[in-house]
Amino acid sequence: MGLKSKMHTFTKISAEKGLGDALLTARSRLLHPFAPDEPALVLSAFTKLAQTGIMLDVGAHHGTSLLPFARAGWQVYAFEPDPQNRALLEANNADLPNVHIDPRALSDHAEQGAAFFQSSQSSGVSSLKGFLPSHQASASVDVTTLENFLAEAGLQAETVDFLKVDTEGYDLMVLRGWPWTAGQPHLILCEFDDFKTLPLGYDFQALAQFLTDKGYSLLISEWYPIEKYGVIHSWRRFAEYPCRLKSPHAWGNIFAVQEPALYQALVQGCQAQHPF
Repeated sequence: MGLKSKMHTFTKISAEKGLGDALLTARSRLLHPFAPDEPALVLSAFTKLAQTGIMLDVGAHHGTSLLPFARAGWQVYAFEPDPQNRALLEANNADLPNVHIDPRALSDHAEQGAAFFQSSQSSGVSSLKGFLPSHQASASVDVTTLENFLAEAGLQAETVDFLKVDTEGYDLMVLRGWPWTAGQPHLILCEFDDFKTLPLGYDFQALAQFLTDKGYSLLISEWYPIEKYGVIHSWRRFAEYPCRLKSPHAWGNIFAVQEPALYQALVQGCQAQHPF
């Protein structure tokens, strides 16, 4: 099915089911008690191989994902354009000189004064494009590319060990902004969610194909469809790619790994938590 057809037929599961946020969270934890910490699995895989290095966290939010890396001695470059999120990110990492925070958004092109959207439902869905009724345009942000940033920071592309991308729909654009001919991140963790990305012109399979075309092996962390933003979500399974999602409304994260030894370390860590 083409993207236009999928956009036409795609329907988001209703966020309003007559249940309070607390009840939704309690039900989620009761029915699906296990949920992986995907960045922690990445750190564990690197640690098994006695590797530390450089992490780029694009869409760092409050810094939950990057903090264990920073405390393990990694150099971390964090991007968070949402001013409220960035204030907490700065406060949470004030004692860590190896965490460098950038206020810009990232995409496949540079732009000054781009529109930026925030939602009262959740601090985790701020984006360059509104996709919820609750999204409101807020202060404008500057946008750059990873290629531009690496040049500014004096970093070589091949020295980046871990690239985490969580930009509420713009993950493929962020990846397109990487200088692929100069080198590749050893491991990428990025989000897929057709609800957010179909209006931007791509879907889960297009994102996965982009990464496999770059030579990565993929492991999928699939979550159940989101019932409501701002509450705990339910995790479903790990699956090695190629695979089909269990639901067209699924969302989740893609681990993209370059080296076989690192991929095996990651798979072993995931298998230990939830066999697949």
